[in-house]
Amino acid sequence: MFHSSRQFVAALIVLASVVSRDAEASDESRDPRCTGTHSLASPVPDACLGVIDTDRPHQTDTPHVVPAGHTQIESAVGSLELGRDVNAPSGPRSAHVVLFDNEYTFGLISHVNLQILDRHFDYVPASGTFRPPGPVGVRLKLNFLEGGGFVPAMTFVPWVFIPVAPPPAESLRAGPLLFMAWDLPLHLELEVNAGVLFSEKPKPAEAVVLASALTYTLFDNVSVFVDAYATGWDIALGTGALWAFARDMQIDLGTYVGLSGAEPAATPFLGFSVRQ
Repeated sequence: MFHSSRQFVAALIVLASVVSRDAEASDESRDPRCTGTHSLASPVPDACLGVIDTDRPHQTDTPHVVPAGHTQIESAVGSLELGRDVNAPSGPRSAHVVLFDNEYTFGLISHVNLQILDRHFDYVPASGTFRPPGPVGVRLKLNFLEGGGFVPAMTFVPWVFIPVAPPPAESLRAGPLLFMAWDLPLHLELEVNAGVLFSEKPKPAEAVVLASALTYTLFDNVSVFVDAYATGWDIALGTGALWAFARDMQIDLGTYVGLSGAEPAATPFLGFSVRQ
């Protein structure tokens, strides 16, 4: 399965590059510096950049991509997982102090991002121990439709979770997802994620992923959101606020509330994101 997935991902990268060239060549109304295909070697000029757009803090992820040639770090600088051990949901309950649960995004070429996701520090006060980091998530965001009006932005995302700790703490998981977003009237944005993850034991062999977030812009670059997330029977709700206080920087805060499965009962968080 994973060998064929690699071939499929390689083909999608080539397809995304072609779509990128065609889409941008047809848009003659934009600043000429902003058109054409950009890459790590030829970044999108600063004059073409809009306000930072992030996956976090929503439990959904945006279909929008980081501009080519730029990098973005999104961090749950600190969070507190309360009420359930996420690695043993049926076992004793304990708190986890999580620091720098980060997402690193690299704009490889126009419409194509490489992302690495890793939880760096996970401390369990009750036992005075640190849990191993991971699993490490590696995924591509292949944006094939920018959207507009009632047409959603759409991005295909092949995703692999690579275990750092041995089973049963972590297991290899992989699968395809689709990220979508609509700009709605009344300063609202709707995001929807859907897909499936295939896993080795002890995780279920297959788990459907469904998530949705509704974001309301209060003023300028200050927004609030509510969302719902499910991977199989791991289900959580979330709410929070985000403020892009500079073009390339954002802070956020809020909480997730676990309803079932391995989700913590509550996870208050504080986050920070920066784009370079």
